[in-house]
Amino acid sequence: MLPQPIIHGFGFEKDNPVWKATLMLLDASIESETAYALQKDNRGEDRAYHCGRAEALVSFKSVLLTTREAVLKDIGRPLDE
Repeated sequence: MLPQPIIHGFGFEKDNPVWKATLMLLDASIESETAYALQKDNRGEDRAYHCGRAEALVSFKSVLLTTREAVLKDIGRPLDE
């Protein structure tokens, strides 16, 4: 079972504006870092840096989504669509 503060923090109602804004910000940041990594004038180390940042953001978003799903399952609510 997840700790109570996590259940409380991630057990919000569907269509939460902060949750939506957080996911939008993460998506925009992932897109931006990917675009920087793909610029043809980037040096190898800059490309690797931006790829690493993009991957870290993708991983963090995955942790948030997985945690949200686990909390909803634990409290017996349907998953978000």
